[in-house]
Amino acid sequence: MIFDSIKNLNNYKNNNELYDILYYLHNLNKMPSANTVLKENSIFCNPVYFTTKSESECIFEAHKNFIDLHYIVKGSEKIATADITSLTPHTPYDADKDIGFYTGKQYGSYVLNEGDFMICFPSDAHMVAIAPEAPKAVEKIVVKIKVGSI
Repeated sequence: MIFDSIKNLNNYKNNNELYDILYYLHNLNKMPSANTVLKENSIFCNPVYFTTKSESECIFEAHKNFIDLHYIVKGSEKIATADITSLTPHTPYDADKDIGFYTGKQYGSYVLNEGDFMICFPSDAHMVAIAPEAPKAVEKIVVKIKVGSI
């Protein structure tokens, strides 16, 4: 898992693919359309709009084939993380959708504000859309990166 600010994108210059993704996000003028392809067959992104909610209403998710990069455009979101091996399956993994849902105890949580990003690898189960305080609207971009692409 990586948690950082887009202001630090130069820290990733040694990883061309990741740097290119962060550079793209840093220089956006408007939200991308759904399923915007950044690299054919391996990297795409989606805009996501939601209202945060209490942690008790959220559940862990994890993926096997894609890495998630969560980038906050507007608002604040708390994301909790845990090692997938420490959790109990809630909804079986769906290979077609590349997602499984899990319950259990978090290892840590992070508040992402505008310009912050978090990268969750397949071992990083993540609970998203948690309200850091009161529920509020959030605009974010989720970049899906095929495992092995960065």
